[in-house]
Order: sequence, then C-alpha cells, then structure tokens
Amino acid sequence: MQTTTTPTKHDSEARKATIDCLNDLIQLDYDAIQAYKQAIDKIDDPYARADLIAFQGDHERHITDLRQAVRSLGSAPERSGRDLKGILLEGLTALRAVTGDLGALRAMRLNEKLTNRAYDRALEVRLPGTTRDVVLRNRDDERRHLVSIEAHIERLSLARERLHRKPS
Repeated sequence: MQTTTTPTKHDSEARKATIDCLNDLIQLDYDAIQAYKQAIDKIDDPYARADLIAFQGDHERHITDLRQAVRSLGSAPERSGRDLKGILLEGLTALRAVTGDLGALRAMRLNEKLTNRAYDRALEVRLPGTTRDVVLRNRDDERRHLVSIEAHIERLSLARERLHRKPS
C-alpha cells in the first residue's frame, strides 16, 4: 500500500520562503550584472577588466542556476528587471567609475559586499539539499569576486602611490 503525504501549511510556507529567497537572489544577480556593465565600460586595467568580465559571467550563471532551482520547487521564477535598488547600484557604480579604475573597483567592492551579505542571509533559510548547494556555490563565487576586487584595488593603489611619489 502506497502512502502519500499531504503538504502541511508549514511545508507550504517553507517552500514559499525558499522561492522568495531564490527570487530575491535572482534580482540581486541581475542588478550585479548591470553594475558590472557600468564598471567594465570604465576599466582600463586589462587584468581587472578581465576579472570583471568573468565575474559578470558568473552572475549570469547564478541567474540560470537559481531559476532552475525555483522551477525544481514547482514554481516559475519572477521576471528580473531594473528595480529601484538596482538603479541605485548601477548609478553609484557609474558615478564612481568616472574617477577611473580605482573608483570603478571601489564601487564594485561595495556591490560585492552587499551581494556576499545577501547570500550569507540566504543560507540562513532552510533550503532543500540541491538548492542549498546552488546557493553555496554562488556564495563562494561572491567571496572569490570580493577577494579579487580587493587585490586589484591594492595593486592599483600601490602603483598609483609609486607613480606619485616624489624622488628623494
């Protein structure tokens, strides 16, 4: 005899919380892609530019994987688009980027700190196994992005200091 379990109200609420969390991450990654576009357009340093292009690709993959996770939970992912928060992040990045490579990288560092915090908060939600794996993998990418951007800031700051240092 086969028994079936009927989802409880708690199960439905947990599923909805998971789907909401994933949709929020999809929007966040969408916003990040827009900010990366602004920064990439302003970055002259070839090493930093190559990393930002790769990181933008990571965010595109995150969206694909998160949308699939939402579908696996029996729901349709919400459509991503420009929202107020995204417009503000994009505007901040564009504004800081006009000051050159360091300004653009500092804006992206702020964006990545926000993204890291969002992924950390998402991992506080009770996520099903494979969904949790997707969020963990994305969060690890975000940590790698932040470390790399900080290294570029350090490298370019030191180069700028050497350039402007008066000979003794």
